[in-house]
Amino acid sequence: MQIDPGETVRAREAGRYNAAMPTPQPLERVRHPSTRAERALAWVLRVNGAVTLSAIVAVFMPLGWMDAVHARLGMGPSPGGPMFEYLARTVSALYAIHGGLCFLLSTDVRRFGPVITYVACIELAFAGVLLWIDVKAGLPAAWVLVEAPAVILVSGVMLGLRVAARRGERAGS
Repeated sequence: MQIDPGETVRAREAGRYNAAMPTPQPLERVRHPSTRAERALAWVLRVNGAVTLSAIVAVFMPLGWMDAVHARLGMGPSPGGPMFEYLARTVSALYAIHGGLCFLLSTDVRRFGPVITYVACIELAFAGVLLWIDVKAGLPAAWVLVEAPAVILVSGVMLGLRVAARRGERAGS
């Protein structure tokens, strides 16, 4: 039996304290055994988090390196200027923030289930926007064929595992 430790203090102050009362134990969060789908979902979130968190490097990358990467990707010299630098660093920072969020969500997929569902759905919509941007911007075909489909794959797997985990939760209840 778990008792709120503050209850003993309040009982003592109100003169209702009884030495026979059980010793207060700290309240613990009940840990449910995780299902296979929940464990898989946690790993997908961690891998997604690791990949997107790695964008933190580009936030602090020297401009010369950015220019070299731009050229190596077959897009010629980078346009340079404050707007290019701002957008490159900001997008990289947002990807890194997303990676941190994925790691956080992976710590308790049951508790954060609704947020995981939202993230997976918004990533699916984002994949459509990415595809449109990639085509409109004239990015190389390899880029167009990899970026949006990869986001669709990862977010689709996340959503599928979330649905399976939710079913497992209900079955275990």
